[in-house]
Amino acid sequence: MESLRMIVDLAKCVGCFNCLMACKDEHVGNAWLPYTDSQQKHAQNWIEPLRHERGKVPYTDLCYVTRLCRHCDDAPCEKAFPAVVQKRGDGIVLLDAEAAKGKAELVAACPHGMISWNEELRTAQKCTMCAHLLDEGLPEPRCVQACPLRALSIIKCTDAVFAEITENQGLLPLDDGPGKPRVLYKNLYRYTSNFIAGALCFMEDGIEKAAAGAKLRLFAGGVPLKETEADFLGEFKFDGIPRNTGVFRIDCSLSGFKPREIELSVGGESVCLAPLCLERRQN
Repeated sequence: MESLRMIVDLAKCVGCFNCLMACKDEHVGNAWLPYTDSQQKHAQNWIEPLRHERGKVPYTDLCYVTRLCRHCDDAPCEKAFPAVVQKRGDGIVLLDAEAAKGKAELVAACPHGMISWNEELRTAQKCTMCAHLLDEGLPEPRCVQACPLRALSIIKCTDAVFAEITENQGLLPLDDGPGKPRVLYKNLYRYTSNFIAGALCFMEDGIEKAAAGAKLRLFAGGVPLKETEADFLGEFKFDGIPRNTGVFRIDCSLSGFKPREIELSVGGESVCLAPLCLERRQN
C-alpha cells in the first residue's frame, strides 16, 4: 500500500519562509472542517524554518531546519489521546477538530513540540499536511508547492520503495525521539555535526599567497577518514565530523613544500584553524 512521506533537504533551504507564509495563507481565517479549524494568526506556526549556525568568522556555515508535525507511524500523541488523534491510511495524522477543543494537555502529548494551542479558539492544533487539498486531488500541500528550491518534497510510495530512497539519499529523522516519523531530513549533517576548516598559505617575495591545490588528509587514531584539496584561496573544509569525537590529525602536502601535520581536538563546536604557512623545500 502506498502512503505519504515528506523529505526536507537542508542543503536547499535558504530561509525564504515561503512555507510558513503559504501555511498561514491557507489556514488563517479558513476553517477546513472536519480536518481542522482556523489557525491562529500569531504565536502559532505549524511549520517553521529555524536558523542554525556553525563555526565562526571567517569559516561559518548557515542552514535552516524546517520543523513541522512528523506524522509519526507510532505517534506518542495518538497513544496518549486515541479518541482525539486520528491516523489515516495514507500516513497523515490529524487531530479531531471537535474533540481537541478545550484539551490544552494535547500540547504536551507531542515530545517534538509540534502541537500548539490556539488561545483564540481554545483548541489544540497542528499541521494537517493540507489533507483537505490532497483529498481534492492536489498533488502537494501548500508548503511544498510554495518552496521555490524544492527543499520540501512529498512522496507517495510503498514502505519498500521509501526504504530504498532513505538509504540512497541518506535520509534521517531530525532527532532520536520516539514515534517513527514520516518526515525525514536530507543533509542533516549540517545540523547535527561539526566541521574543521582552515587555510594554507606560503610566503613568496614577502607576500603571503594561497596554497591552492594543496592535498589534505584527515586521520583519527591513525585511520584515514577524509581527503580534500585547498581551493583557489587556499581554504579547506572537512565536514560531517561527529561532535565530541576527540583528537584528529591533518596531513598537508604541496609539491615543492615541506609536509605539515596538525593535531586538533573536536568538541561540541566546529573547529576554525588559524592560517597555516607551508615552508619551501631546500634545493
